[in-house]
Amino acid sequence: MEGSKVKLFKHRAGSRHSRSVAPPAVGLFLLALLAMFTFAGSALSAQPTVNLGNAESFGALSFTAMTNSGQNTVVYGDIGSSTSIHSGVTHPGYGAYGAGSPQLFNAQASLLTAYGFAEAQAPNKPTITGANLAGMTLSPGVYNSTSDILISGPIALTLDGGGDPNSVFIFQAASAGNLTVDPTSTIRYQNGAQPCNVFWKVNSAFLKNTDKNFIGTILALTQITLTEGITVYGRVLARNADVTFIHDVVNTPTCSQTPGSGPPPPGGPPPPGGPPPPVTPPPPGADRKPVPPGKRRTPRPRPKPPVRSFGLTG
Repeated sequence: MEGSKVKLFKHRAGSRHSRSVAPPAVGLFLLALLAMFTFAGSALSAQPTVNLGNAESFGALSFTAMTNSGQNTVVYGDIGSSTSIHSGVTHPGYGAYGAGSPQLFNAQASLLTAYGFAEAQAPNKPTITGANLAGMTLSPGVYNSTSDILISGPIALTLDGGGDPNSVFIFQAASAGNLTVDPTSTIRYQNGAQPCNVFWKVNSAFLKNTDKNFIGTILALTQITLTEGITVYGRVLARNADVTFIHDVVNTPTCSQTPGSGPPPPGGPPPPGGPPPPVTPPPPGADRKPVPPGKRRTPRPRPKPPVRSFGLTG
């Protein structure tokens, strides 16, 4: 009888042990499943970037003339125009393409596609109709205005990527809506946002912020005009009209998985391979010649201190 009781006690203890392990295992499985669906949902909801295709290498693109006044404009990227490119629009290390070139034809075709894609994106942020974007801090997404887009004032528009290096910002003006950037206005980016993923779909653009900066790629239906000394971290791409410069700089951006906050310093893209390594000074005595084996180094004579004479006074 005692043996049967002992066996029964062992069986119940084992059953109790197996029941205590099951709930945590099921809970971990459900948590993993929930995390998988959450990640998939966020990936699906992320805003895709605008694929520029064959226009990606271009810093400036126009259907009609590309002009410049004053000192030279420097574009760190390819340039192209169907009619003429002023000699003052320089492009060190990059190509210039005119009518009849396949590079220009393909770039203009890609610009048409990119413009249509940016225009078709559904807005997922509050409207910016009638708003002045200066001084705002905006998160990634699609912003729409049923009229123009305005940046006016000395407090920068800040684009905050929320820690995501793939964050995308698309700004849409109405079909006849224009982008105006007034004097003293600037744009900066932080927390993963990058110029390569900022796009402005507009009818035309007028950048009047002399000696300031602009962030992003302008996709304009008609003309793009810049006043003097503006530094663009992006592109100026005009579908059907001119691009006008006055001694400006265009830095064609590339995306990085470890972006910083911006804008980066002026003067064009950094050289390939990053900055040169720091110079380490030699240790003390490294300039001395080696002493052959079996010989002793002859010490250098030390200069004797000058002898001072003291006069006697009576």
